[in-house]
Amino acid sequence: MAVNNSLKSKKIQIQDFQFKMIEGLKEFDDSLKSNEAIKPDYISEIYQRVKKNLQEDDFEAFENKVRRPYQQIKLLKSQFNKLISKKPYSFVATLMGHKPY
Repeated sequence: MAVNNSLKSKKIQIQDFQFKMIEGLKEFDDSLKSNEAIKPDYISEIYQRVKKNLQEDDFEAFENKVRRPYQQIKLLKSQFNKLISKKPYSFVATLMGHKPY
């Protein structure tokens, strides 16, 4: 039960950071300002595009609103995948339907 709750917690944290990052990306890219939903699969592509077109004045805001949440997402995904690949946890993850990112 504790393992399942830990895995759920990591998934929720990843989703929260994805939301924060998307909101930050919308500030830097006018094409994202529409209410159209952004799929999490495309976040890294959008991140690279925005980073390439970034102005020097916006670097600090980009760092706080986009880059740090992006780093946290990558870290949490790595931790999640390592956790479900370990032997006792992999059994629980399989039973509860958790898949690697």
